Amino acid sequence: MDEIKNYINTTQTAKHWGKIGIFSHHGIVIPLFALKCRNSSGIGEYLDLIKVIDWCKDVGFNVIQLLPLNETGIDPSPYNAISSCALNPLHISLHKLDGLDENPDLKEELENFKVLNTYQRVHYLQLKRMKMKFLRKYYDCIFDDLKKDKDFEKFLKENSWLEEFALFRTIQEHQNFKTWDLWPKDLQNIHEKNLAPYIEKYHADMHFHFAVQYFCFKQLSEVKRHANTKNILIQGDVPIMVSKNSSDVWFNRSLFDFKHVAGAPPDSYSAYGQRWGFPLFNWANLKATNYHWWKRRLKNIEHLYHMYRIDHVVGFFRIWSMFQDEDATEGRFFPKDPVLWQKNGRNRLLMMLNSSPLLPIAEDLGLIPKIVYKTLRELGICGTKVIPWETNIFGFIKFNNYEPLSITSLSTHDSDTFEQWWEGFAKGASKFAKMKNWHYTSHLTYKQRKELLTDAHHTSSLFHINLLGEYLALYPDLVWPDIDDERINVPGTMRPTNWTYRFRPAFEDIMEHKKLTQDLKDILA
Repeated sequence: MDEIKNYINTTQTAKHWGKIGIFSHHGIVIPLFALKCRNSSGIGEYLDLIKVIDWCKDVGFNVIQLLPLNETGIDPSPYNAISSCALNPLHISLHKLDGLDENPDLKEELENFKVLNTYQRVHYLQLKRMKMKFLRKYYDCIFDDLKKDKDFEKFLKENSWLEEFALFRTIQEHQNFKTWDLWPKDLQNIHEKNLAPYIEKYHADMHFHFAVQYFCFKQLSEVKRHANTKNILIQGDVPIMVSKNSSDVWFNRSLFDFKHVAGAPPDSYSAYGQRWGFPLFNWANLKATNYHWWKRRLKNIEHLYHMYRIDHVVGFFRIWSMFQDEDATEGRFFPKDPVLWQKNGRNRLLMMLNSSPLLPIAEDLGLIPKIVYKTLRELGICGTKVIPWETNIFGFIKFNNYEPLSITSLSTHDSDTFEQWWEGFAKGASKFAKMKNWHYTSHLTYKQRKELLTDAHHTSSLFHINLLGEYLALYPDLVWPDIDDERINVPGTMRPTNWTYRFRPAFEDIMEHKKLTQDLKDILA
């Protein structure tokens, strides 16, 4: 450990690590939408994380990794946000809103949400309709008090992105949620120089979206403050791209390249590649603005998280792109010249390090050039190690040979769970069993699961973080009977099950599960 400490203190992230601590960290991944508490409304809510923090403190975890929490449109994917800054109002803890006791009709209306908590999956359309209707009523009730709220006034002054986002959402509603490229020409082409008359015209409706964002940020900021009292780190997630139908793209057209769309190349996990449809960045124009858009985005999360995951970090070096009418298999890397990749990645990561005190963690999975790993290590940025994928020509890499600047995980939100991999890829799982001196059978035993989780928390990585479901799988009654129902997302597909996963038990039941609590303490010992 002394060796890696000395090394990190020579890198560009030395100050960032100072706020985190250079020692072994242990934690869980919580997709907030999957969380279910007894008072929540069919989806995980911001203040539900208070319970998660307390439980993590009890069992010995000190990191909670979240998936992106930005507002999304029709697509529930948290990686397809309609804003790089606005938070998703679906996660507002309605029962914790100020003033409900003075509005008994509204408090009674919360009973209507209980049915949503009985569903196995998140029903986004029904949830969104009910929750936004409730928030409109609540806003009307507290509007007079909110105007006098000094914290609300401060929030408006400190968040420069609010006007463009609230105007975008307001026009969306006036245009029946058509994508912005189908709006009337004048509304398509609003920018800083002609903004004022539109602000004046729509300001009354915009104020609702100001208020909703205030509720979101107020609650999530409370979560971070509580985490501070328990010495728990909250790791956010910064997707590299934003939706074409986002307020960012609509209002900052010059920062994006519309000739191409982003995706991922064909590889062993996706034979046909992936076509995401996001516009590429116009990096020359971003640089000409001194990366204002990126800096604003990073500044926005400082009150919410202690560190953040950089999604698809290879995209800062080079990105798989295709023309609008091409499939992913017809794409090519941009830029084409590999000589430019290191310079691109290093400069852009340095820009992020210089723009925020928060420590970044890189998602460097997939088809990754060696120069990416080299650059991350030089900068002191952790990459990601997924145990079933950590192989070389000799077989599985031994756990004590993992690069220390990394996170060890058994699986990711975009992959099979470990159990799915174990049962579905018998050839690889048999080799893994041999390394472990286990006799391979298609079903993992309780003893094997616990030993595996212990291994995952005692690799040479500095971080050890797994999906909560990997721990719940120790006990069959805590997970869904069909193992495929534990899968969160299948990349490159539009399955109705993507991003709708919910944990089987309420989180209060997880907290009260004494055997699981003891198992986790044993695993971390």
